[in-house]
Amino acid sequence: MNSIMFFLLSFCYLGLFIWGVALGKKQVFFHLSNVILLVVLALIYDNFVLAAGKFIGEGSALEQLNTARFWLHALFTPLLVLFAWSMSIRADFAWAKRKFWKLFAFLLTLGLIVYEFITSVRVLELKPKWEKGTLSYENVASSHNPVMVITVTLVLAIVGFLLARKRHNPWLLSGVLFMLIAGVFGIWIRAPWFMNTLELGLIASILLTKQKFQTPSPS
Repeated sequence: MNSIMFFLLSFCYLGLFIWGVALGKKQVFFHLSNVILLVVLALIYDNFVLAAGKFIGEGSALEQLNTARFWLHALFTPLLVLFAWSMSIRADFAWAKRKFWKLFAFLLTLGLIVYEFITSVRVLELKPKWEKGTLSYENVASSHNPVMVITVTLVLAIVGFLLARKRHNPWLLSGVLFMLIAGVFGIWIRAPWFMNTLELGLIASILLTKQKFQTPSPS
């Protein structure tokens, strides 16, 4: 059952990726907001590996597939900071157009990537983990310090609040609040796919926000 849920999540994320590509075609392709596509690709991969784990079985093949999960998480998740900043630009916030905030957004993203590599990826020590019928590899050497995730979530929440208050677009803030509030129920809902489902809701809210603030393609 849990493997089926991860497969379903993989296909749901694939649907969001197709939607994101369609949105991207309506604007300059290399617009910074399209970094969300990299995040979604990482989530497709993550859920598919979790779904297929028990069918692949313990061994070097599955271990390498799971190693890539940690690399993609460290490299792509911090890009949400750049997405948030790009939405602030598209929302025409004067402060976001200042060079300071542009530099801050890029340095914060780079800093989070480096931090995650130092504290997680560099010290990877993977061990097989069976959880309710699913098989994955967890990093037993990591302290599971959530600094990067907390920082990214805080940035999304702040920008989401500003978009809701000043531009009457509540999608981003709603997605963050949904993930945080519903995440409390994870204490009782001990399904391995539960948090991945909440992340799906967050990504959907991010794409709805992107849809609202598009950069038109050159004619």
